[in-house]
Amino acid sequence: MAALGRLPRTRTLVVAVGALVLLWVTSTLARLYTDLLWFGEVGKTGVFWGALEARVTLALVAGVGTGAFATANLWVAERLTRRVRQQGTGWPDPPDRWQELLLPHLRRLEAGVVAVLALGAGLVEAGRWQTLLLWRNRVPFGDVDAQFHRDVGFYVFTLPLQRLVFGWLLFTLLAGLLVAGAAYYLLGGIRPQLAGRRVAPEARAHLSVLLGVVLLLKAWGYRLDQLSLVFSPRGVVTGASYTDVHAQLPALRLMVLLAPVCAVLVIATARSRGFLLPASGLVLFGLSSILVGGVYPSFVQRFQVSPQELQRELPYIQRNIDATQKAFALDQVETTEFSADERLPAATLSSNEVTVSNIRLWEASVLKIGIQNLQAIGQYYEFSDVDVDRYPIDGTPRQVMISAREADPRNLDSSAQTWQNLHLAYTHGYGVVAAQVNTADPTGRPAFVVSGFDQPGAAIPIRQPRVYYGEPPPDTPAYVAAATLQPEVDPPAPGGEPQASFRYDGHGGVPLSGPLRRAAFAVRFRDVNLLISSNITAGSRIVFYRDIRDRVEKAAPFLQWDGDPYVAVVGGRIVFIRDGYTTTDAYPYAERIQMAVAARRDAPGDRGVHGRANYIRNSVKAVVDAYDGTVTLYAFDETDPLLRAWRRAFPGLFTARSAIPPELHAHLRYPEDLFSIQANRYASYHIDQAKDFYSKQDFWALPEDRSGQIRQSLGAAPLTVGDERRARMRPYYLLARLPGETREHFVLVMPFTPNNKQNMVAYMAARSDPDGYGTMKLFNLPRSRLVFGPTQVNAQILADPDVAKELTLFNQQGSTVTLGNLLTVPVGDSLLYVQPIFIQASQGAIPELRRVAAFLNNQLGWTATLDSSIAQALGKALTPPAAGPGPPAPAAGSALARILDQQATAFREAQEALDRKDLGAYQQAIERLGELIRQAQQAAGSSPTTTAPSAGR
Repeated sequence: MAALGRLPRTRTLVVAVGALVLLWVTSTLARLYTDLLWFGEVGKTGVFWGALEARVTLALVAGVGTGAFATANLWVAERLTRRVRQQGTGWPDPPDRWQELLLPHLRRLEAGVVAVLALGAGLVEAGRWQTLLLWRNRVPFGDVDAQFHRDVGFYVFTLPLQRLVFGWLLFTLLAGLLVAGAAYYLLGGIRPQLAGRRVAPEARAHLSVLLGVVLLLKAWGYRLDQLSLVFSPRGVVTGASYTDVHAQLPALRLMVLLAPVCAVLVIATARSRGFLLPASGLVLFGLSSILVGGVYPSFVQRFQVSPQELQRELPYIQRNIDATQKAFALDQVETTEFSADERLPAATLSSNEVTVSNIRLWEASVLKIGIQNLQAIGQYYEFSDVDVDRYPIDGTPRQVMISAREADPRNLDSSAQTWQNLHLAYTHGYGVVAAQVNTADPTGRPAFVVSGFDQPGAAIPIRQPRVYYGEPPPDTPAYVAAATLQPEVDPPAPGGEPQASFRYDGHGGVPLSGPLRRAAFAVRFRDVNLLISSNITAGSRIVFYRDIRDRVEKAAPFLQWDGDPYVAVVGGRIVFIRDGYTTTDAYPYAERIQMAVAARRDAPGDRGVHGRANYIRNSVKAVVDAYDGTVTLYAFDETDPLLRAWRRAFPGLFTARSAIPPELHAHLRYPEDLFSIQANRYASYHIDQAKDFYSKQDFWALPEDRSGQIRQSLGAAPLTVGDERRARMRPYYLLARLPGETREHFVLVMPFTPNNKQNMVAYMAARSDPDGYGTMKLFNLPRSRLVFGPTQVNAQILADPDVAKELTLFNQQGSTVTLGNLLTVPVGDSLLYVQPIFIQASQGAIPELRRVAAFLNNQLGWTATLDSSIAQALGKALTPPAAGPGPPAPAAGSALARILDQQATAFREAQEALDRKDLGAYQQAIERLGELIRQAQQAAGSSPTTTAPSAGR
């Protein structure tokens, strides 16, 4: 009766487990099928099949191999034990408690153990498919390591695969040893409770052979350990050190010889009755590993190296310097001297007008708030990111900040967030918004060069402004269905006209052309509406992987990706560009780093480079069309051996660099994450000589980031900015004429300071323009005198009595004061420092640009405009550029003099109001001063494009 009672419960359990397995299989197949459809959409099915083939190959070889070996050892154990029983040489003792409990279920137990081992081995090895593909398609690097003189490609492509095979074989042998031992125990071949012979001779022989083979395999492992010494962290730097070469390497060579000897001693147990030989072999192996492989190298390190470390390690440090500079492309940095003159002649300032007029005042995080509040317009639009780029505006090259208008139906009222609205109606964003970097409107808000919804007629014209693919905000719908019977919502119509609608006519998305596809996507997204909605027709298309970051990561999963994709308008279409990297941690002697830390992408949610590496190249530029989702992967560094291997693995995946259209090339940027990593390494590895490197006297550091909210107010300690963690400055883009250049370039720059000091010692720039892209220049500053660093300049700005008084007053009125990036801008032979100040009312959401600080030669300019602040720092008015041929400009006459007198009066009134803390009167005076400045510019015939707004607005 008890058995009858258990039967229904067993059947229920079997049915439940079967149902779960069926659901898992169905979900997995649906995801594979829909992924295949997606790869077909973007024309990259080769990646799907190539990666799948490599995974399946590794899973089958590893899983079947491990399972078969375990099964064979179980079969041998059962057969030998059966022979013992048939010969009557077994023990008559009754089984112990565990044997009695498990022996009746032996077959099922064996099958379960083998299945778990095989499945585990298969899954683990399948995850290493990239190692297999790289080895299959390996190419030489053309460089050799300094210790074993092997091509670097051996360490990058071949050694990882050998490690993979060694690890799998060791796991398989140990698994076979354990399951065989367990089988002998259950079948009576091993009886721990007996006082005499606890192990049957047959069991001893079987297990001894397995253990001996493990020791033989360890000999190969020691050989791999020898080759891996080029990554040793033992010494002063990464790579084989003095101790590794003179102690660890000989010890490993000895262990390669000892391991087979110990294996023979252990295997000899198969024909002996005692355990003396295997015990001797194991003791010899263990003591040798400890003494030769551990104690001896430690002795050499302590008593031969530590007392004279520099002399011992000097050649190995030099190997590390040379390898690290090459692995991070630091050997390509051009160095030159830069005088950083203390004077900036007005004529030099005028001749660098393009540089000065493109100084970026707006901070991306601050501008994003203003754009969202002023340009979202429809409640279902969102701006996820603001990027820096350059465009010709009215025939003049201008640096602009640009952002794409994305759809975010979560902003709708909760009652409107129906499935139909979320997935069929609000399917796309619309257009871009662009603002000049150095200017604002009279209210202190961004001055847009592209705004609203008239995209074709904008200063940056766009023929197809709709954004189906971009950087959607988090938690937006995972998919939308386009070209359905439900009209798709377009931008709000002006003047109360009916809401405009649109029907998608592009090639993006997967056609929902049959019930099988609809069912597969319904299973994938767990949404039955995809299967039953009458709005979806055979011509509808499901758009998923809408985030361009997901899109490129899926198309090339073997690459690392930059954390900051950027939008650009190319040929009248909106595209998103993301930089792809090839990386490895297997470059001999090169210093290994955590890339997320070096690139400062280690905050939660960051999607930049990650993991450990000691080699990186910006090998790929990925471009995604915002309307149809087309993914184009351009092979940008075609000499990179890693990229060459991947191109062999996936023929046709990458497009040649020569095919990049000139209009697209004009918007490519030197990537921020790569530059951050290179700057992080160059701070130490600008030193070429091992002796100087060891002393660390000339190690550099990155300046502290002094942007952010003011944290203290009147009556407290001096004003400070940012958080207390003192994060390091990130690189920033400039459109500037570098010292020694004849024209302006779009560059990514970073200043350097001495380690634990704040003055500036060098300035690095990487060019982004098509001519000379990737050229990195380092400008060494004079060491004979002090050149202020960004941290020192920021401290002087905040310590100025007038500045401190004004900022404190703003804080007292309940406003938030935010300092933007402190930019170091080369102008002629001088360095100009500029930092904008934003005010955001506590009740308002739009920050306003109120002040611009300009610093030069220990002189601070602090006014409402960039031009005036620079003039104040110089101590005189700006000198306009020399007039060309043509009629002379009319004199300003008495009108300009009268305006200047009024400016002086307004400024005096503003200062008096500030002294008595009358913010209302102060704001009125500042507004009057701003208006007078504009009148003076008009009277003098100058352009207002480079002026910031008055501070009181």
